[in-house]
Amino acid sequence: MKAAFFQLPSRVELRELKMPEPKEGEAVVKILACGICGTDAEAFRSHQADWHQRGHEAAGKVVAVGKGVTNVKVGDLVSIIGSLPCNECSACQRGELRFCSKPRWFGGDAFVEFLCKPSEFLFPIPDLTPEEGALMEPLTVAIDLLRDGNVRLGSKVLLIGAGPIGLMALRLCREAGVSKLYVSHPSTSKARLQLALEWGADLVLHPDKEDIVERMKELEPEGVDSVLVTIKPSIGIPQAAQVCAVGGTIAFIGMEWKPEANILLDIDRFHFRKISLVGSNHNPCSLLYPQAADLLRRKVIEAERLISHRFPLEAIAEAFHFATQNRGDVIKVMIVNEA
Repeated sequence: MKAAFFQLPSRVELRELKMPEPKEGEAVVKILACGICGTDAEAFRSHQADWHQRGHEAAGKVVAVGKGVTNVKVGDLVSIIGSLPCNECSACQRGELRFCSKPRWFGGDAFVEFLCKPSEFLFPIPDLTPEEGALMEPLTVAIDLLRDGNVRLGSKVLLIGAGPIGLMALRLCREAGVSKLYVSHPSTSKARLQLALEWGADLVLHPDKEDIVERMKELEPEGVDSVLVTIKPSIGIPQAAQVCAVGGTIAFIGMEWKPEANILLDIDRFHFRKISLVGSNHNPCSLLYPQAADLLRRKVIEAERLISHRFPLEAIAEAFHFATQNRGDVIKVMIVNEA
């Protein structure tokens, strides 16, 4: 079987591996769709790492099962679950699984023809397409971002960063019944900005052309109730803190990709305005898969609108170069294989 291997930055090649055989409790899945995540693209562009495998937004068809597997059978369409609770840490023992301190990650090696994993990492999707199944893991990030951001009916919201997860969060904000929805995103990302407007943004602001903080202060002098940050925290959080209302919430999923990052805040203003800052992390994301499946089933999130480009596994090098070099045209790139 074929499998993609990466040497960062900017190198990817296909290698031939032995077809996996399932052990007890395992299943083999023919991968039919696997998304290029923003973290994958960022790593491909600028990180340094020796040869390794990647890919964590995946779905496919079960082609073999090992002894003792009962939750899936051959022929089932499944989405790969990104992470499971450990069921052993103190948070899990308290029943607060979303705060699990040692979630079990499936491995991140899904840019392949066939993937063998414990069957507990497989979520059946009989009424979804493989591409919809491949969106479930990133969709759980967006779901958790809204929960951590305290987005409610009637909220005024600023979304900083309209990548694929940000765009899904935008749709969920509209589904939640927010009263006002602002989006901050560079003017060069034309495809994403167009979808942001079509999916319900009231106003799109361009940080490369205007001072977002000053503009938001003009638009919402008392601030917004929730700020959802999907860009680097050192950039997004200082902006968010200046436009957040008294008692408001800032939730962020962006990462810095380094051990330390300097974030400058007017801490007294932050204090007296009683602003909450929440690091949003969907792990263990298995808890949110049923909700993600329902949102995709009801077309609250339309995969056809979000996925802008598709490449076969044989063209994965071209796909990654395209995703990183054509950011104005790209919304979401998906690696797809025939059933």
